[in-house]
Amino acid sequence: MKFTKILTYIGFIGTAYAGCQNGLSSCGEACYSPNLYSCDNGVLCPYGMRNCNGACFNPNEYHCENGSLLPGATKVPEYVPPETGNCQGGMRSCNGTCYDPNLYSCDNGQLCPAGMKNCNGACYSPNEYHCEAGRLVYGAESGSNNGGNNGGNNGSNNGGGNSQIPPSSGNDTKNYEGFKLVFSDEFDGNSLDRSKWEPEVNCWGGGNAEKQCYVDHPETIFVQDGKLHLKAIYKGAYQLNGNDRCTLNNENSCSWTQPFVSGRINTKAANLAWKYGKVRVKALLPSGPFLWPAIWMLPQDDVYGTWAASGEIDIMEARGQDPDIISQCIHYGGQWPNNIYSDKLTTVSNAQNNWHVYGIDWTADSLIFSIDDNPTYTINLNRSFYSGKGDNPYSGNRQPFDQRFHLLLNLAVGGGFFDSNKYGAFDPAGHSRQWSRPELIVDYVRVYQKN
Repeated sequence: MKFTKILTYIGFIGTAYAGCQNGLSSCGEACYSPNLYSCDNGVLCPYGMRNCNGACFNPNEYHCENGSLLPGATKVPEYVPPETGNCQGGMRSCNGTCYDPNLYSCDNGQLCPAGMKNCNGACYSPNEYHCEAGRLVYGAESGSNNGGNNGGNNGSNNGGGNSQIPPSSGNDTKNYEGFKLVFSDEFDGNSLDRSKWEPEVNCWGGGNAEKQCYVDHPETIFVQDGKLHLKAIYKGAYQLNGNDRCTLNNENSCSWTQPFVSGRINTKAANLAWKYGKVRVKALLPSGPFLWPAIWMLPQDDVYGTWAASGEIDIMEARGQDPDIISQCIHYGGQWPNNIYSDKLTTVSNAQNNWHVYGIDWTADSLIFSIDDNPTYTINLNRSFYSGKGDNPYSGNRQPFDQRFHLLLNLAVGGGFFDSNKYGAFDPAGHSRQWSRPELIVDYVRVYQKN
């Protein structure tokens, strides 16, 4: 997953003030939606961002000192909801916060996206979960309609829309001559096999300005009907709490707030990593804009230095707006920012509704990417992978792709993978309402090595 650093500057926007209507608020001479923007000292900024001398910035990455932006998270909250008692324009009050009842509901003092309910502080879809003794349990509430898109226009606002999942073709185990199966997960049980996979918990955004907190929750990571589900859910604003065991605190990101939660798992903690062989992952891709599914590999040990000097292998990445265009890629060359990458885009048939097998065949001489066992991209490993920038971390050919790599599966939301010039600005609340199935669904993961 490509690493970028993003700082956004937004100029003053709005229409001339003439009495804001329809739930809009005023900021100087501009009318704005408080669901999308905030007014910070007379400057309009996207929701969650703050103003520093006319520049909007992400307070999770920067702070403002004497009118200048400096690296390092802001130590004060980035947004304070309006105090209630004076909610206007059709807005209602929920525990001190004004909200639009067309977008949200208030359940026992907790704001949740419309159509969702509150269970001990977590918003959930009653068409998929129910609350027992303050904890979420998979399975629809009694009396809920468990089909389709949760009904009406609310189902996908929470990332809970579920279009019909097409059946997999069943047991399509293949025998590769001269190879043996050394790892597999068919997801045949009713829970994640934690002897193989570790869920990651963090809000860092992958260094790509992604908009999710990865959490170990039954609504974001679950196994059902022989399939693994990694699901993105809109929360409005989510911050890790005492029940979340943060596993990565880059840039003090354990305290960051993000609009989504989602799932990411890896085999690193179980020391399941391989040098050379075949990897096959059968998956169904999510449906919805700004969803970013990934099947990929990272080095078990940073033998040649930190990212991306020790390499990265992206078996499959896709964008929700272009789900049938699959990116397959390697990262290498040196430590950031001296790294480079090589990739190829391949078109597949209806990846959101057709199961495909994404894979690599990796030897000492080559790395061959494939889809449905058809080769798509070949990389010759008999060469130097030095980028030509900064210190050379390598002493010979094949490096860094001569070491053990572990597997990762995740579903990210937004971030630098989506070129704003092509895909436009990301509106978390608005775009998540367009999601019909915000899940990366995996039928199996298999690794083969030579006998």
